[in-house]
Amino acid sequence: MRISDRDDGLTRRMPAHFRKWPPSGLGICPYDDCTTLEISYLTDEQELRRYIPEEFALTRPLVMIMYQKCSGVRWMGGSQYSLITVSVPVRYVAGTEPIDGVYHLVLWEDKCEPILGGREEAGMPKIFCDLPEYRRIENSLAVNASHEGRTFFAMELAIGREYTADELAAINADNGRRVQFGWRYIPKVGPFPGAALSEATYYPVDNAYTSASACSGSIQWTVPQPHQHPTQHSIIAALAALPVREYLPGSFRKGTSMMRMDLARSLP
Repeated sequence: MRISDRDDGLTRRMPAHFRKWPPSGLGICPYDDCTTLEISYLTDEQELRRYIPEEFALTRPLVMIMYQKCSGVRWMGGSQYSLITVSVPVRYVAGTEPIDGVYHLVLWEDKCEPILGGREEAGMPKIFCDLPEYRRIENSLAVNASHEGRTFFAMELAIGREYTADELAAINADNGRRVQFGWRYIPKVGPFPGAALSEATYYPVDNAYTSASACSGSIQWTVPQPHQHPTQHSIIAALAALPVREYLPGSFRKGTSMMRMDLARSLP
């Protein structure tokens, strides 16, 4: 066996001497039951621009925060995991045609397996946190994220009116597609500067929402001391420093999702 053989027609995942399959085996990944809580806010454009690669144009100085509880994840044998994404709306402008989507600044997830696949194969900026299931009391929703017992993020939402049939149809248009952009960066091995691989990535996800409601709410960052959370302190501190100029209406949605790894690709 030659793991380094570039012409064997196979995709491998660590440990590469055990795990291999045809690339088509990645394909479409169904998530049978997803609950999504989302809120966004306007912030300072120049400050936000610092964290977006020059290959992307910022279409609006907006920070988009999404929590999602994913159940019935078929590629995980029907298991579940939760995630929080922090994203901004962008347009990819380095190619021959512009592409609109969201650029993920960071994704927190609470299980190892989806982190490894999303980082290595799709360039999604995934890292670990402890993420209990969202809580609901009547029309109040709450989410928090922590690491080693220290809470660094909290979201509070109040559920308002339900979406009309036309509004629900609108978010389900075009397969409810959400175009995700990431940046796949793999450093060189050893004490050497620079990257072994550095590239923009495209990874769409299709959604079919069965219900949705408008929400209002807010988020709160609690920045740990560097020695309390040395591996993620700089991320949390940077996000917390972005000013909240105005909250926009959020949403509470239920439905299904399809991870379109069959359409994922590197961008020029």
